[in-house]
Amino acid sequence: MKLHLIPLMLVVVSGALAQQSGATGETRPRATPDKYPFGEMVRELAKDPFESAPVAGALDPKAQFQAKVLKAVNDGPELPEDQMPATSRLALAKAEKWMKDLEIPAMGKDGRVMYTFGAGLTTIVCAPLRVCVMELQPGEQVNGEPHIGDSVRWSVAPAASGAGASATYLVVIKPKEAGLDTNLMIPTNRRAYYVRLVSRQQEYLPLVAFSYPEDDAAKWRAAASAQQRTTEEFEAARITPVESVESMNWLYSIEGGTEFLRPVRVMDDGKKTYIQMPEGAAVREAPILVVSGLDSTAEMVNYRVKGSMYIVDRLFEHGALLLGSGKKQQRVDIIRNGSAAAKKEMSKGIFGNKPDAIEQAYLKRVPGTEAGTESAAAGLVSKAGQKDKGTGSEK
Repeated sequence: MKLHLIPLMLVVVSGALAQQSGATGETRPRATPDKYPFGEMVRELAKDPFESAPVAGALDPKAQFQAKVLKAVNDGPELPEDQMPATSRLALAKAEKWMKDLEIPAMGKDGRVMYTFGAGLTTIVCAPLRVCVMELQPGEQVNGEPHIGDSVRWSVAPAASGAGASATYLVVIKPKEAGLDTNLMIPTNRRAYYVRLVSRQQEYLPLVAFSYPEDDAAKWRAAASAQQRTTEEFEAARITPVESVESMNWLYSIEGGTEFLRPVRVMDDGKKTYIQMPEGAAVREAPILVVSGLDSTAEMVNYRVKGSMYIVDRLFEHGALLLGSGKKQQRVDIIRNGSAAAKKEMSKGIFGNKPDAIEQAYLKRVPGTEAGTESAAAGLVSKAGQKDKGTGSEK
């Protein structure tokens, strides 16, 4: 059609020039091929605008033409570089470097292509008539709608797998044609994703996911914090009231027992009594604590053990740590010095020379002990009698 119209146009133009020349009486130069290259013009007009030499790996001619048109539309007048502020030039250089940094993806399970979040500009390659899926972190939720540079020729839709708090949000991406290049921003309740979208004719990435270095760092910080708490609790259990309270009553006498049974120190703060046992007591059989009652009988007392420390929720004038029963029983006496009641009690004999009460107290504290064993305090009463006779030492 174009080839038939061109000669007709030439004839009309020549006739018009001839009529104008006759009307004015002037001689006009004739339009000859040597002065006007009509043949070249005809060949140029007859060309197919989408026809070009095939290039290996290049986009199809139509896509190339559309890309050129889009570039011409987008490329407006730019501010000369010498007029651009230095801060802006530096910012552009930084951003360009980040976008051009090589981000090496890795293979994940189920065909996922894994990118490290924040390491560089993630590029997702899609193709027409194919579905690309961008997978977010489990439990992550999208805040609002994603923002895409070219919303006409790209389709972005939501999807999800799983349910509840562990559901995984999916972003389904589809281009309408090849040769497109735009960007996408997705805000979530944890971070903002900024990715580049490129469409090809055949190649595409079916599933893209991310790894999150900051989550690994948070796990290490949580582990370190838990370890620190454990260490602090352990150290707190080892701290004695002597190290934390300045005004303490240290006037206690410790008599009898072996080095593993004898307390390291005994003190009180006017309300509670603290009995610190030697190192390793926590992994050995623990003795029970009994105190002298109002009638000088042995009675049980409420206390708790924290590490190597016995904490008694009251004061007492005379107490004893008992381990075992019968002839093999071991005993340590704890006497609050300066106490008139304790001195009087000692003069009468330990716990008023009533070994049966001590034995019964021990049997109540240590279930399963044979009731028919010899009195737990018989030897202690004997020892008290020796002290009353003036020996003052253990035999």
